[in-house]
Order: sequence, then C-alpha cells, then structure tokens
Amino acid sequence: MKKLLLGLVGLSAALASCGVGVAPDGSGDGRVSQLRTEYRLGTTGPFIGCDNVDNAVGSTQVSVYFSVSGGVQSVDVGLRGNTNNTYDGNYNSTVSGSQLASLGGNSFRLTFDANPATGGFLPQAIVVTPVRDRVKLVTATNKSGSFYAALNVNTGSATYGFTSRFITAGQGNVDVYSNCTVQSVTNEDV
Repeated sequence: MKKLLLGLVGLSAALASCGVGVAPDGSGDGRVSQLRTEYRLGTTGPFIGCDNVDNAVGSTQVSVYFSVSGGVQSVDVGLRGNTNNTYDGNYNSTVSGSQLASLGGNSFRLTFDANPATGGFLPQAIVVTPVRDRVKLVTATNKSGSFYAALNVNTGSATYGFTSRFITAGQGNVDVYSNCTVQSVTNEDV
C-alpha cells in the first residue's frame, strides 16, 4: 500500500510539473488551459499586466481558465512570481465550488482584479458573476517581472494542485510592465 501511495504522489508531482494535477486518492484531476488579462500587447501579442495605465496606477483583471474532473469543494487560487516561485500572500483567495463560473462540462473560469496600489487582490475580487472587462490593446515599457496562476483543489477527500506555468504558447505566464498606454478597446472579454 505504501508503494502504491508513493507512486501516486510521485505521479502527481510529475504531472503538476506539466501543468496537470491529480488527487492522490484519485478523486479528481485538473489543468489550466489559459491565463488572460485585460491588457494585450498589440493585436496578436501576449496578455500582460500593467502597474500604471495611461499615467495612473491601475489594476489588472485576470481570468484563469481551467478544467477539473471529480469533486470540487473549494479552489485556492494564487499568483506566483516567476523570479522566486513563491506565493505573495496578498494574491491568494479561496473560492467554493459553487462560486466557479461554469463554461460547460468540466471547464471553469475564475476572474479577479490584481491591484498594485494595494499590493493584492481587490476586496471581493473573486465573485460568482463578475463584470468582466474588455481586452485593451496596449503598448508597454519597463518590464518589471512576470507571474503565473497556481490552483489547489479540495475534492472533499484530498487536495491537489496545478499551475499555468508550463502550458504552451506563452499562455500560462503573464509579463508585468511598469507603464502601459491603451491604444484601443476590443469587444473581447477577459
């Protein structure tokens, strides 16, 4: 039994490094498919974060798109910096399974505002039916870092984690810039 448990823990760790998480007791699994923000660098560029927008401190709305199977009692979502790979305690929140915005089937979205002025998520940042911002096309200067989303799912009998860090085509990491200038607003939701 110990060997089986160690094998499952090892498998969970290996899958998590690929952006996939599996509960050690087999009660669920999940993966992030995309990490988006309200700012996009040009018409086809990556989604980015902005500390200052049009010369004013601005928050960045973030949406994490993910899928899970099995039970979901709650989801802890947090942002991790790519520099030191640790959570910023101010950028963590727990959401009950009933608060997840369903996209059909096993696909979900969490949307929240990250605010550099307060150094954390805005109060009541993750809500059941948030008003999602439109994607803004921007120019940016002074890259100051980058982040990815990390999720931990509580199935009721076990907890497992997965991140957006290793998903393909740069859709899992968001570069943050000190200064952004809005060029136009699209009809696309975050």
